[in-house]
This record gives sequence, structure tokens and C-alpha cells, in this order.
Amino acid sequence: MTMQISDAATPGYSIIIPEEAVARAAGYLEELRVGRAQPGARLRDRLQGADLRAMTELELLGKLMDTKRPQIFAEKAVAGDGSDWSLTELGLLGDVSIAVPVTVFDDGNHHAPTPHVPPFSGMLVFTPGALLRNGEKNTPADWNETTTPDRQLSAEGYYNLYRRRLLPVFRYINDHASKPRSAFVTVPGLGCGEFAGPFQGQLGGQLQAVLQRFLSEHGSSFPNLKAVYFDPYSECENARQEIHGISFMVRPLTRSGNEGKSQLCRPVAYAERGDDFSHCALYSLVAWDHVSWPGNDFFIGFRATDDGVKAAATSSMSVLTGVEGAYDLTTGKYQPPQPYSSWNAVVDDRMSGGNLRLWNKLAVWRSVQP
Repeated sequence: MTMQISDAATPGYSIIIPEEAVARAAGYLEELRVGRAQPGARLRDRLQGADLRAMTELELLGKLMDTKRPQIFAEKAVAGDGSDWSLTELGLLGDVSIAVPVTVFDDGNHHAPTPHVPPFSGMLVFTPGALLRNGEKNTPADWNETTTPDRQLSAEGYYNLYRRRLLPVFRYINDHASKPRSAFVTVPGLGCGEFAGPFQGQLGGQLQAVLQRFLSEHGSSFPNLKAVYFDPYSECENARQEIHGISFMVRPLTRSGNEGKSQLCRPVAYAERGDDFSHCALYSLVAWDHVSWPGNDFFIGFRATDDGVKAAATSSMSVLTGVEGAYDLTTGKYQPPQPYSSWNAVVDDRMSGGNLRLWNKLAVWRSVQP
């Protein structure tokens, strides 16, 4: 394979930032300026020599994005007590999503993927779920916002977190789709797995309620959405509801009738009686990690977790790194070119040469609608 590298000034992906996160970043920047807050160790390293007085809130978010690692598990390897990141910093990182236009090579099944012949174009939107577990026994990143003092889940706090993170994501998808009822969106059980901590096995129904309320409150402003297909894997039961012209389909992969319908199929594969998804494009939300790059596990070659599987099944690594790879039918993985043994090696090589940074102000997409 001839190695092809892109050094375009504007990356092919978009960094989606809620306006609330921009405002919180401005507040945090002011606290850092006057010494009311101390940055976590990783951000402190990035701020060496920086003039906080001249820095903007977006530049601070850029420095914070620079603290991400290609591969790391936020639920296990993050202290969140300032020795790596502070809780404020983790909260800001959790609010940022990244949309990546991709070629989809297989259906996204975790263990026995079915290749698409030919492949097709789609969009992955990497969005962190609520992080309610901390492997260091410290307060998890999203715990204070989403729980009550007696350690129960706060339905309102849980909804507000997802509303903040999902509203700009769905606005982005609606804008990108451009044609009425042309976006088919698959949604995994965001935060329902390892991130769920003491609530593991209980959050599928909570997230279903969040999505239903979210579409009820905001669906009228998404005229280009055709369907939202929610797959919490083994939680919830089959259900369907039409909300503001959007088909909200709850279809756990392990429930009867949903076999073979992983989250990276062509939209027509999800059609049921009376449906016509033939003119729809696929948008798939990805359960992302607060402190990793999009793709996480797959940077070290593992096709595991929603993050790693969808990266392995698509060309997302090429879009993120500027290095073109190729899909290997045998392994079900989009592999880097020789001499690289992994996409992590690609990142290391390009970053050492100053040719790669995940943050790019030209990629920032902000939703300023009320």
C-alpha cells in the first residue's frame, strides 16, 4: 500500500461544542487567571508559558483537548482529583462531540461483522455518555450532576446532561442532512455499560426516557430527521413511537426480530412494515470516552466497545490522522499502512513531527440557536 497523507489546514471532521460548555470554559478560565482554581496536572503541562490573560475560552478548550490520549479508559484510568484532570475539566471534555464523515465497511457487529459490498458513506458522531464510575474510588466525572445526595439517580439531572450534549449533536445532524426526513440516526446505550458504575443494567430505560422526552421537546426543530433507532443491546423492550414526524424505534439487538441489525447497517435494513428509508443517510452516535481520541480501543488494534468497533468498521482513523488505511476483510478492521503496526503508532509518528493535533479551531461547530 502506498502511504497517502493529507495535511489539509481544515480537518475533515467537526468538533461540536455546546454553548453551555463555552460559557463554562470562560468561567473556568477566569478562575484560573485569578487563582481560584488550579488546573489538573495534564492541563498544567499544556499551559506552560501560556498567557492566560490573552487566552480565549476556545483556546482553553483546545489546550484541554490536547490532554486527551488516543487510547485510555476514563472509567478505570482517570483519577479526576487534579493529579491528571480536575472534575471541571472532565465535565468540559465530556460535553464535546466529534462528527466524522466515513466510509462504512461493515455492519458494526462486535463479533461477526458482515461486510458491505460495496461500502457506503455515513457519519459517526462520537459523544461521551454519563461517566458514573471511577476506578480510583474518587468522584466520577458526571456524578454530581446526575445523582442525588443519597446516591440515587436524578432523573432531571440525568436528562439535563444528555440534553446539553445531544441538542447540538442533533442540530448538527439536521443541518448536515439538509433534505427533509433524510437522516437515519442509530444510538447505542450511551453510558449504559462500564460507565454506569453502580447503576449498570439500570440505565437503558432511563436513556430511553431521556431520548423520548428530548424528541418530544426538540423534535419539531429537526425536520430532516427521519428516524432515531435506539439500541441498548440487552436492556429495554421493543417499542416504537412517532414524535414530531420522527420514528423513535427502541430495538435492542438481543431482542426478537432485531438480530443482524447492528448499528452500521444501511438504513433500508432497519425498515419495518410501512417504512421507506431508501433516501436516508446513516448517522451513528458512538459511545465515546471523555479523555480518549475518537476510536479509543482501536488505536491499539482492538475491535471492542462501541467506540473501537465503529472505528474498526469505518475509515474514521484516516479522517482523524490524515493517513489513508485499508479495510481488511479477514480481520474486520480498517488497518493502517505499513510500516505502522497500529493507529496509535501513526498518531505518535505524526505528532512527533508536529503534523497532527486533534483540536483545530477551523473544525469547531457551535450551535448558537436559542
